Amino acid sequence: MKKVAQQQTGVTTALIYTRVSSDEQAREGLSLDAQLADCRRHAAQHGWIIGDEYQDVLSGTRDDRPQYQALLSHVRRRREQGAPVVVVVAKLDRFGRKLLERVRCREELKDLGVPVHSVREGGEVSDLVANILASVAQEEVRQLGERVSAVRRHVAANGWRPVGACPWGYLWRPATDDERRQGAPRSVLEPNPETAPYVRRAFELVTNGATVRSTMRWVASLPDAARGGRSLGHSAVGKLLRMPVYVGRQERSGDGDVIDGPPQRWSPLVDDAMWNKVQHRIDGHARMPRQATGQYLLTGLIHCPLCGARMCGWRVRTRSPRYRCERKTVMCYGDALMAPVDAAVIEEIDSVLAVVASNDPALGDALQREWQALQRPAEHETSATQLGVSLERAAAKAKQRLTDAAVLLVDGTIDKAGYERLRDKATADLEAAETELARMSGVKAVPRLPPLRDVLREAGGWSIALHSADVPVMREVLSVLIESVVPVRQSVGRYKTKINWTPTGMALHTSAKLLASAA
Repeated sequence: MKKVAQQQTGVTTALIYTRVSSDEQAREGLSLDAQLADCRRHAAQHGWIIGDEYQDVLSGTRDDRPQYQALLSHVRRRREQGAPVVVVVAKLDRFGRKLLERVRCREELKDLGVPVHSVREGGEVSDLVANILASVAQEEVRQLGERVSAVRRHVAANGWRPVGACPWGYLWRPATDDERRQGAPRSVLEPNPETAPYVRRAFELVTNGATVRSTMRWVASLPDAARGGRSLGHSAVGKLLRMPVYVGRQERSGDGDVIDGPPQRWSPLVDDAMWNKVQHRIDGHARMPRQATGQYLLTGLIHCPLCGARMCGWRVRTRSPRYRCERKTVMCYGDALMAPVDAAVIEEIDSVLAVVASNDPALGDALQREWQALQRPAEHETSATQLGVSLERAAAKAKQRLTDAAVLLVDGTIDKAGYERLRDKATADLEAAETELARMSGVKAVPRLPPLRDVLREAGGWSIALHSADVPVMREVLSVLIESVVPVRQSVGRYKTKINWTPTGMALHTSAKLLASAA
């Protein structure tokens, strides 16, 4: 049921709303001051009291603009009190550029008996005109977004970073004429000599075992100039360590590996090996939270055999240490003794490492063959990834050729028949590339394995670490080899463990089983 407008009494108060987005002021001359002056003049000409004035510097596509919402709240309160109110804007699109919100807001104000006056549209307009103008405003936003997206795709396809917020450690400088001929935007990235060393140091800290939180505290301790005037909290530092710009790559959509993308035209601040190691450590922190007491080996890895939720370390004075289900929403009483479960996991990993770390030349040759066989899917994946990058570039070039052909037609360089030939060829190439990309998107990626020589070099150290008294070091080994563990009780104090291996751990486990059966 619609609200019924209350009887208006007293002098009408004009509530003024003005808005600009970040670039409209320079592009369209819609400064807040100019809007405010026009609205005040309009209110004065109608003999209205100029009431509260609301200003937003935000995109009109956002419905959550603070001052816009405050204006509507004020209107509702005034009408509950029976006071006559009119809303004045410089243009109707200042109210917003989303059709549905414009219509909703207009209907609400009509129900409240509050007219809306637009200075540049000549005052109060009909519903038909208002809705047409709202549709035009929304379409302008859509077209602008498409143009900006096309430009950004074109810049990225040529190997440059689209202009935007400058990442910490870099600065924007004007592109040279030669760079512009190569498709660069007006400004290009280059390392900032004052801040780049601190970015590299942040990556080094995580590589050496620091957590994101401890790295954030180090960043916060830096002088303001070293941080480039930024305030970098935990979330910001976490995002920073994930940004492909620092390894000289573009952001990738989907699940593709950043490193599989081609190197770009700006200088990276970290190399591929450091980038991969940092990503692995951050992923490991999410999968294996830090163990606060340093006593429970499997915290973050062990899962309840009853409900599948994570288990955590638990100890009371009169009972042996154990792992207990963490599930809070539904009571679950799954638990397992810590010592026998830890021992079962270490025993199984030991049996794997004992085979792969053997000095027997025959076993070594057999292991090399098995590892190469396991690597073949990863090699296929690499080829598929490279093909995908080539197809993305081909699609981007085809789109650019369509744009170039249209420009040549408008300029009179080619006639309509020539344009149609270029259009048909570029369209066919674009459709072929997009069809093949769609087909490839359904292919599941296979995790790649590290080089066998690196694994063998570390395997001996892993065996020693697993029998160390230092739980954090043992957990580092487990994070490389194990995704999760489920303890299955066999009898009192005896457990069998179901291990879900990482790709490296599964490759070692599979190779060890094959070698053991062939021996």
